[in-house]
Amino acid sequence: MTSNFLKKYFFQQNGFAALLSTMIVLSIVLIVVSSLSLVTIIEQKISANTVHSAQAYYAAESGIEDSLYRLIKNKNYSANNSLEVGTGNATITISNGVSQKNILVAGEKNSRARSLQVKVNTGGQSTSFYYGAQVGEGGLVMDNSSEVQGDVFSNGPIQGNINAVITGDAWVANKGLISDQQSLTNDTDFAVGQANPAIDAAQSFIPASSGSLIKVSLLLKKVGAPASKTVRILNDNSGSPSKTLAASGAYGTLNTSQVNDSYYSWIEVSLNSATTLQAGTKYWISIDSSLNSGDYLLWGKDSSDSYSGGTGKHSLNWNAKTPVWFSADGDLAFKSWFGQANTFLNQVQVYANAHANTINNSTISGDAYYQTLYNSTVIGTKYPNSADPTEENTPVSQEMIDGWKVEAEAGGTVSGDYVLDGGEIGSLGPKKIIGNLTVSNGGDLTVKGTIYVTGNINLYNNAVVRLDSNYGDYSGAIVTDGMVNVSNGCVFYGVGDNSYLLIVSNLSGQAINLNNNSDTALFCAPNGTITVNNNAVLKELTAKQIHLNNGAKVIYEDGLASVLFSAGAGGSWAITHWEEVP
Repeated sequence: MTSNFLKKYFFQQNGFAALLSTMIVLSIVLIVVSSLSLVTIIEQKISANTVHSAQAYYAAESGIEDSLYRLIKNKNYSANNSLEVGTGNATITISNGVSQKNILVAGEKNSRARSLQVKVNTGGQSTSFYYGAQVGEGGLVMDNSSEVQGDVFSNGPIQGNINAVITGDAWVANKGLISDQQSLTNDTDFAVGQANPAIDAAQSFIPASSGSLIKVSLLLKKVGAPASKTVRILNDNSGSPSKTLAASGAYGTLNTSQVNDSYYSWIEVSLNSATTLQAGTKYWISIDSSLNSGDYLLWGKDSSDSYSGGTGKHSLNWNAKTPVWFSADGDLAFKSWFGQANTFLNQVQVYANAHANTINNSTISGDAYYQTLYNSTVIGTKYPNSADPTEENTPVSQEMIDGWKVEAEAGGTVSGDYVLDGGEIGSLGPKKIIGNLTVSNGGDLTVKGTIYVTGNINLYNNAVVRLDSNYGDYSGAIVTDGMVNVSNGCVFYGVGDNSYLLIVSNLSGQAINLNNNSDTALFCAPNGTITVNNNAVLKELTAKQIHLNNGAKVIYEDGLASVLFSAGAGGSWAITHWEEVP
């Protein structure tokens, strides 16, 4: 019985242990499942927060990119605006400056926020004023005692007067000429003036296009010391040169001092005046010589007579009653140059070097580079047969001017004249003025951004025009489609040492009249004329034509070699900072 009781007891205890173990295992499983569920929920929340935060970030980034696109592409934008990005939102704030913009964008998605900030500097429009005066094809006129302290570059002639002075280099460009016809081959010599009957020589040519013949180039060498010769452009007479000039000024002087006695070189002969020739018509380039067996010219010849437009001939006397012409058995090397009349430097004292096709009645303290030198003193070295300087474009392009106009218009418009008079103080810009801009009688204008004036700009009687401090190292521009008149004690201020105010007139003809000194204002009339009246002193001038009246001076400053303007429509923007902010 005792044995049965013990068996029953132990059986009951084993059942209870099994039940307890089962309950413990189930509890553990329940705890594990609950924990896993909680972790999953937490992870889901974390994942959702991460997604929403990322979406908020991308919304902010989209706002940044949209703002940058509008700035770079010069699209309209608002300083405070918002942008929907999917189901998120971007709140944009753009703070403006002349040379920098700060873009702050707060992205938001389901109460999750991320903010980005970008600082963008304008790369600006850098231009260089290398010369005290840079002039277009209208040229520079310098009256008595006028002076440019610095270099001058002109696409047209420089006409001086008594005591007119350029203290730097003087450059006078010549129009790009086109060689319409030429024969370049030289395999033998043709003697001109050495022996009968080859005393005078000529080469025929037929222009491909009608135009003005400015000069010819001849491939020459000399023997001894022949005298200078006359070169003529003659009409054709039944396949030989006639005795009739193609035009009254169709002749020039061949300066034999420019011809080398050791080797052939191209010698340019400028005609007395531009000569209009007709396409398809035969003409002759002739050298009028005289008999001298010891002093004569050698003209390079192509014995194959390969130039299809003409040939060479010679005569004992081109101007005889009935001249007889003989074949030269080949072509005589030449180039014909069509374009506009040669430019010149006339009656100017140049303290440095002079570069011009023609230099007349001038004193050059440095070296002279030229084709023709007449009645002039060169203290340095002479360089005859030098290539003509080529034209240079104005440093202020039409694209820049148009960009400034767009930049000004983006700031809104003023309808009617804007006037500050009698000590009034005002600030303006960026702004377009549909009318005139007048600052007079002590009026004081602060330029806060680019100004575009459709009418005239009148600054007189102690007017003050200054750039706002937000320009920093940048320079500012005021552009007008009308006249600029400056007189009687006006004062102009930049910001730093390399900050200037540029005043541009886009007018043709007479565009800017200056009767006033200016240390920090630059004046530009790319399509018109700037006139500087008696005793005015300026910093730098750029125009199609410039006229310096008696005693007027331009005093160039080296800092003008690199002037940086605000971006304008064509400017570039550079990102200087891109960061996430709290």
